[in-house]
Parts: sequence; structure tokens; C-alpha cells
Amino acid sequence: MRILILTLLGFLLSMPVLAAGPENTGNSKRIVKWVDSQGVTHYGDKLPAQEAGRSNSELTTQGVVVKQNVKDMPKSDQESAQRLAQQRKDNILLASYTKVEEIDMARDRYLQMDQAAIQALSSQKESVNGRLARNNKTAESFRTRKKPLPAYLDDEIKIAKGEMVRIDQQIAVHKQSMLDTNKRFADEKARFIALKQVSPSETTTAEKTPSSNTAVVPAPLSATATTTK
Repeated sequence: MRILILTLLGFLLSMPVLAAGPENTGNSKRIVKWVDSQGVTHYGDKLPAQEAGRSNSELTTQGVVVKQNVKDMPKSDQESAQRLAQQRKDNILLASYTKVEEIDMARDRYLQMDQAAIQALSSQKESVNGRLARNNKTAESFRTRKKPLPAYLDDEIKIAKGEMVRIDQQIAVHKQSMLDTNKRFADEKARFIALKQVSPSETTTAEKTPSSNTAVVPAPLSATATTTK
């Protein structure tokens, strides 16, 4: 019994020591993550001196974020990040298209998907609306005869009305998508023209302007012209 008591006492005394072990203290190793002005992500034990004012995150060795240190980005860094982001967008834009007409074609392809969806939903709405009209007519005949409306008929009317609401919402979503698509491609088109320095009327002007290699035929002399001797 004495040995058992001593064993338990030793175990209880060792518990605070275990709880204060290195894995359970706030001093466990952490990793600092930050993004520099060029958009490159770095990891380290601490922020370098030149990055002292930059926002960063503290992670455990398992990659769990335990602290976010958000700091105001200097104006110069904000402008640099914005220029870098715009440059990346411009590079993608120039790599995606070679001429303005391709942007219009891409826009039309996106619009066709929404147009097809709206057309299908409109046909579905017409069908549901017809079913709802027939059910309402049947319900009206019951009311005229002062008979109770069958439960199945009431359910059918409620279901049809719910479907109409859902279809209208989906049509509205696709219409908004078309507006967003038109705006997005209009912005891309304007930016592409600015990058390429191409005027929308340049092609028309070039067609109307005669080539420098075109021979100019002089007008014939008038029959009444006099020759100086």
C-alpha cells in the first residue's frame, strides 16, 4: 500500500512538469510568412529588417495560422503592387488575343451560353404557366360550385407558383450575367486597343488612303492649249 501511495504521489508531482513541457508552452517554434513588394511569398523564423513594416502571418510547424500581423502597406508598395497586377493582366490580355475582332467573338460565345439558358428557361416558364392556368381554372370551377378545393389541386397550384418564382430568378441571373459579360469585354477591348495603340477607325482609314506606290496619271492637255514657240 505504501508503495502504491508513493507511486501516485510521484505521478501527481510530475504532472505540472509535463504540462510545462516545450510542446505546451507559448515558446514553441513558429514560422513567419510574408509577401514582398514583387508578390513573392517568403517563409522564415522572423521578418528581415528591410521587411519590418510588412504584414505577415505566424504559423505553426504544421502550417496552422495562429496570428495575423496586419500593417498598413506603404503608399509606394501599394502603387508597385497595383502596377505589377495591371502588368500581369495586360500580359494575359495580349497573349489571349491578336486582334480586336477576336475579343468580340469571345464575348459573343459567352453571351450565347446565357442566351441559350434564357431561351430554355422561357420555354419552361411557358409550360409551367400553362399548367398553372389550367389548375386555376379547375380551382375556380370548384369555387363556383361551392365545393372544397382538393388538397392535390391546391398543392399543384403552390408548386407551379414556386416554379415560376424560381424560373424568374434564374432568368434574372442570366440577364445580369450578360450585362457583366458585355462590360468585361468592353473594358478588355478598350485596354487592348490602348496597348496596341490601334484606333477603331484605323482600318477604315487605311482602306480609303491610296498606297504610296500607286502611280498618279497626269490629266490630258486641253485641246485649246497653246504651244509657246
